[in-house]
Amino acid sequence: MLGPIEVRSGGRTIEVGRGKQRALLAVLALNTGRVVPTERLIDELWGDNPPATATTALQVYVSKLRKSLGEGAIETRDPGYVVRGGLDADRFQELVASARRAEPEQAAELLREALSLWRGTALCDVDLPLERARLEEQKLAAIEQRMDADLSRGCSSELVGELEALVAEHPLREPFLAQLMLALYRAGRQAEALEAYRNARGYLMDELAIDPSPRLQQLEQAILRQDDSLTTSQDERTLTATALFLDLGIRGEVEAVAGRALTIGTEELGRSALRVERGLADALLAVFVDADEAITSAERARERLTAELGDAVRPRAGLATADLTLADRVEGVAVVLAARRVRTAKEGEIVAGERTAAAAQAHAFTRRGDGYVLSQPA
Repeated sequence: MLGPIEVRSGGRTIEVGRGKQRALLAVLALNTGRVVPTERLIDELWGDNPPATATTALQVYVSKLRKSLGEGAIETRDPGYVVRGGLDADRFQELVASARRAEPEQAAELLREALSLWRGTALCDVDLPLERARLEEQKLAAIEQRMDADLSRGCSSELVGELEALVAEHPLREPFLAQLMLALYRAGRQAEALEAYRNARGYLMDELAIDPSPRLQQLEQAILRQDDSLTTSQDERTLTATALFLDLGIRGEVEAVAGRALTIGTEELGRSALRVERGLADALLAVFVDADEAITSAERARERLTAELGDAVRPRAGLATADLTLADRVEGVAVVLAARRVRTAKEGEIVAGERTAAAAQAHAFTRRGDGYVLSQPA
């Protein structure tokens, strides 16, 4: 999936057709092991105006894929189909997740291995723009993570060329610029670090009429005063992630209930979050790399809170996916947007922004106003 679609078995490449047949395989494969309803497959292949023969055509495509892939590769299971197999995209995500738990040197090696799985633009030979964008976003996040790991282990001058290319290709992605400025400064190229900032500021003003983020402005000032903290690795990184606000909804002033609710929420969110911290009032803030992990954590926390504490709590959650900074505390656009979402959530609801809802593969959302409410399973 991390390039043109390619199916291999026993060392040989299997032909899987073109056009919608190829796109069908991509949708099924991206949901490996999960049933994809027929209605969703028709939506993915034909959009809002499917032909009257769409169901029949879908069955024909499935039949042809079965002939190519072999018996048992695609199963019919109400209300749709499920495919079996291993994905390079899954292996990529496993390596990235392992890197998050590793020390910088090992993390850099794991991320290089993960990025080596890419063979070009994801899904470049099928018309699935949202899925392509989701995978490409994961790739960019992994590159950012790898750059952070290399900077943390003392690399600087060897990263400059690669970072300059990344900044040129993604001028609105501020983490790459921050990494370039830091790499240049540590390589003894202070003037070029400041020039990189000025060029980026000019671009932002011309294109969007905005200044760089406060973090970039602070980095510029630190370079100007030659702050000693810039010469060592920083326990801080900026990344694109999903922020989750869990409002525990504690009723009354029962200290024991509040303490238990905070413990439950922290335990459930902490199982897969990069960071969990206490927010304002009876709320917890957590950061996740994967949107589905964030949603699943919110569901688990909600269910355990209500199961153990009953009417003493009324949990609700808000999620948003955007840039944020991990330092002494979590801050950034994602945090602000997640706080807005939780304020729009009713008791028991999980409300997400558009970017989070689009990134989620294992969860369904219903549009409400400018947000999306997690649909309850039947």
